[in-house]
Amino acid sequence: MKKLNQQYLSGSPKSDNFELFTNESNLPMNNQDFKELALKIQQQPLNTTARRVGLSKLIYGIYRSGKIHCSYKGQFQRAYQDIYNEALQNLFLYICKHIDKYDPDRSEFMTWVNMLLNQRFFKEAILKILGKGREIQVESSFLENLEGLSCEESNDEDDYVAAFQKIRQYIERDPKGIFRQACIKKYPKVNFREIAIKKWSGISWKDMSDEFSVPIPTLSNFYQRCLEKFRDDLREVCKF
Repeated sequence: MKKLNQQYLSGSPKSDNFELFTNESNLPMNNQDFKELALKIQQQPLNTTARRVGLSKLIYGIYRSGKIHCSYKGQFQRAYQDIYNEALQNLFLYICKHIDKYDPDRSEFMTWVNMLLNQRFFKEAILKILGKGREIQVESSFLENLEGLSCEESNDEDDYVAAFQKIRQYIERDPKGIFRQACIKKYPKVNFREIAIKKWSGISWKDMSDEFSVPIPTLSNFYQRCLEKFRDDLREVCKF
């Protein structure tokens, strides 16, 4: 965090809008907080104190929010933390340089952040930490499998965000009722729709495990099986 702030957020140009980002609550930020702050930052000119202070507050808010979700957690054994740290650092640098690419009409702020982390920066960090010549086997995940559901001709993160939003909205609406009906056998009150919505809202497996009184591996394995089970349905959603 210190390195990031020094490299991209330092300097002392004056700005009359500095007060926009001061004297605010120190509570963890929610989706609305992130959206409002990102839009405020976009309104500030480049290389101004107000923009730098806003970005610093935004990055710190992301870091301590508990809403960062990495689909590769539990993989790569001892190398995971090094890969994750590298990916997170590059993600934060990207946000500081390209915050204007965030479009609130297309996704929640942390949805955008997590898509960037999983679809781009973690993959790049794997290659840097483990080397390009090494064969890497990764667990199938929803974000990883978006490439098989849509956007086959594009590497643009906006395409992935748009596809993800379509799928998320479809699962939330659940017009056929199939996602509510998909329940864990020993825990019939816990269904795929509820798990997916919580997961994509940044709620950790541990918090869900505590809430449902269901072991983390049971939740995670059920989630992955459902993604595979409903793969064809989700692919159809991405075509429209």
